[in-house]
Amino acid sequence: MPLSVPFLFHFNQHFNEYARVAGRACYRGLLRVLRAHPALKFNLHISGTLIHALSWVDPEPLELIRDGLKAGQFELLGSTYAQNILYASNDWDNARQIELHKAALSDTFGVEPRTFWNVERCWRQSLVPLMAEAGYNCTLVEDHILSRAGAAGPFTFTTRADSHRLMVVTDDETLKHKVNLAAWFGRSGQAFDHLRALAARPDADTLCPAYAEDAEAMGLWGWERGVTPNQTWAYLDEFLSALEAEPGLRLIHFSDAPPPGGDLTPIPDGSAAWMDAALTRPDAPYHEDGYANWFDFHHRSPKLKHFTQTYDIIRARIQAMPQSTPGAEAFRRAALLTYCAHQYEFGCIGVGGLNDRGWEDARTAVAVARAAQVAEADGEFVIIDDCNGDGSDEVLVSDGTQLQITTAYGGRVLYWFDLRTGQQFLGNQLPVLPGVYTGDGHFPVVEPVNNGRLPEDDAPRHSAERVEEMPPTRMGRFLPLWVWQSESLPVAVAAREMNPGEAVMPLMAQTRAFADYVTLDTQSAEQPPEEWLDSRMEKGGVTFIRYLSDELTLEKTLRFVLGKLVAGYTLRNHDRKERSLRLRVTSELCPDYMDVVRYGRGALQFVNNAAGDAPGVQNTRTQTTLALGSTRSWQALEQRVDFCALTLGLTFDVTLGPRSEQRFELRLKRTPKN
Repeated sequence: MPLSVPFLFHFNQHFNEYARVAGRACYRGLLRVLRAHPALKFNLHISGTLIHALSWVDPEPLELIRDGLKAGQFELLGSTYAQNILYASNDWDNARQIELHKAALSDTFGVEPRTFWNVERCWRQSLVPLMAEAGYNCTLVEDHILSRAGAAGPFTFTTRADSHRLMVVTDDETLKHKVNLAAWFGRSGQAFDHLRALAARPDADTLCPAYAEDAEAMGLWGWERGVTPNQTWAYLDEFLSALEAEPGLRLIHFSDAPPPGGDLTPIPDGSAAWMDAALTRPDAPYHEDGYANWFDFHHRSPKLKHFTQTYDIIRARIQAMPQSTPGAEAFRRAALLTYCAHQYEFGCIGVGGLNDRGWEDARTAVAVARAAQVAEADGEFVIIDDCNGDGSDEVLVSDGTQLQITTAYGGRVLYWFDLRTGQQFLGNQLPVLPGVYTGDGHFPVVEPVNNGRLPEDDAPRHSAERVEEMPPTRMGRFLPLWVWQSESLPVAVAAREMNPGEAVMPLMAQTRAFADYVTLDTQSAEQPPEEWLDSRMEKGGVTFIRYLSDELTLEKTLRFVLGKLVAGYTLRNHDRKERSLRLRVTSELCPDYMDVVRYGRGALQFVNNAAGDAPGVQNTRTQTTLALGSTRSWQALEQRVDFCALTLGLTFDVTLGPRSEQRFELRLKRTPKN
């Protein structure tokens, strides 16, 4: 019988707009090459954060995966939602991460996988019950870890803990590097020699060496280093064609792996070979100085210690959330998704840390948990509380059925919840923006980004622009030096023009509601809502005071009025002469936010009423609509697609006579009102 070889490609990005770049420079081309070989079976893993990011910024790779699943060519693996390393994380968190990832796979692809991708390959035997209880019956473990447990080759095994059992497939590190050499440089001889040697063994029908690699290796890594991704896809396409012609090999799904030939219990603790190697090589991707190996990093890393403590505090808040209120389950789902999404790759080297938005924004789950606690109370209130754990106090305003959380940074509404149903209408806490974390309440400051010139198409194509390079080459930092020992040198690299392209603004997020941008008559630059404002408590609301100049003030009162979220504006001119200003007010809207995250860009649309005086944003799945009204006529309407939300903006040109004031209101009304 032929040798069974599972090929696994692991797709992963944070809830970040960079998912769009990865889609263009990697995922589309890779998936099209795989689909061009329908007789070959492939295994895919895609993280929950990437699923939800692509749902908003580039859904085409998701459609290609669906096509492969329908054709029976692809099989999906489960894992953790945000690719936190299980070994480094609390097992309560791990269980929630696994649940969220299974839900994302079910929502998006309608599948329930049985094979588990163990994040970054860090193994401890106590993970067996965690995986098995979640419904998984198979996982991968790296060959060097299995060999220390007594494995004599790339067989399949069972491993046990308590009453639970898993099948273990050998993750063949040697095969991984040799296949990468073929895909990056067209040097496929070593990969075929390795596979043919295994296929020639008398026990070949019981062997199962797995190739498991980041999908980003097939285009994105090279593109980031000046390599044309179309060239990588062309080499991969040729390699797969050659595999099809090999009679002694068959690519399989993990569900078709040969039965276990023995038991390895226990498997000793082990870490990913790539992380140990990266920590010893200063030129390697993700290198961090001062650590002998991953276990040394795990035990001594200050950032891991700090965020372990931070996550302990947030977890306790979530676990203490009430369970008996009508909206309790909706609040719990929102808090868990918010918390888990911001544990992205926790435990991995070279990522995260202090002031990194991808980890720090886990604090926003505390705001959701606080809303759930408020739902237990009756009646109206206005209180001051650092309800999101960012170090700055917010003002919470409730009318007994709704809650708004406001910040003095610009006098904006950060969150809006229905206390009875757990619905969320404002907040948009999931996207990870570029830049340094400064706090949930701060107005986000982002700079233009330069992602370079992306590929013009997804076609596998050899490049005319090649340069000769000696090892390690621009890609060689991902390869061990031993792969070059039998190769003729130099090697040809398909170089691309490193034109940075045009710098563009990233998609915005977390500007929140009633964000005031002011342009004075004496200034040309618009002033964003960044500063910390004076405030005073009101009956049923809070007022923020912004000093626009020595003569001009803006007072804004935020409150609920007959179920509407209302911002009352008072503009005052204390000068003896006439003054003018332009006020642009934007509101970032995401009605029924959890459905927006689950279903992506198609879940929201702009709407207008027949009179054109109440522009709005509608959730197309739930039909919940937020309509924006004003008691003052506006001069311009802005409709902007942000990251996981849609923003409405109204511009007002105001002329104030000497020692005068003008008042008006902006109102957000939601329908249907439960």
